[in-house]
Amino acid sequence: MWRWPGGGWRRRRRVWGRKVDFKIHPKDQCVLIKDGKGWPVDNRRQGRGEPETLPANSIGYLERQGESRRSRVFVVGKNKTYWVDNADIEPFDPTTTHFRSDPKICLSCHRLKPLAEFAKNQTNRSGQVITRPRCRECFRIESGKNLTSKTIREFRERVGSPKKGDLWQCPCCHKFSIAEVNAETRVDHDQERRKPRGIICDSCNTGLGRFKNGEDHLADAAAYIRRYEEAERRLEEDEHKRENE
Repeated sequence: MWRWPGGGWRRRRRVWGRKVDFKIHPKDQCVLIKDGKGWPVDNRRQGRGEPETLPANSIGYLERQGESRRSRVFVVGKNKTYWVDNADIEPFDPTTTHFRSDPKICLSCHRLKPLAEFAKNQTNRSGQVITRPRCRECFRIESGKNLTSKTIREFRERVGSPKKGDLWQCPCCHKFSIAEVNAETRVDHDQERRKPRGIICDSCNTGLGRFKNGEDHLADAAAYIRRYEEAERRLEEDEHKRENE
């Protein structure tokens, strides 16, 4: 029976005298879940309760290898840990795939899929076609949360959207710009309720989209910056104390 060298998350702790908090799962613990079922990890009980069907060719990372029947696997696309039958998983090297490889790993569902299931995104300078990082299925689901052109037009008319050449201030970043001249305006919306929230600049709209429009994501980002600033402040204080000794 094949084995992995250890298991679980590895956390780096200190760089340049400052704690750095992020998680790593070594690539040699990556597995491909060919097909099958998974039992959600519940109070360390192995394989009890109702199983869930796991999508074929899902990418996972081993947390604990079972000697006989099942192993504990973190399924990336599910963002959840399961007990999975050893017969349904096999070692997989994720570095053998990349943005032009066939097959390719979807950024959203984290399943290994044929390149034909990824829509064309752009062509680089060498003339090579670059496909989207998300498969067609995931891209269609996420794009389905966008507003219709009619809703956008009606909202702009109702709130009095700035016209081209108007000086306006983005309510999100508070930066002044000339509408549609040196900054484009966008109708921001709540993706869950599919309702407009306001008119903001293109940069803020892109930023909110990167954070999935979620308050928790933005709060986590702010907390990350505060941790860094606090760590830097303490390092500067310690350095100042050593200089005065």
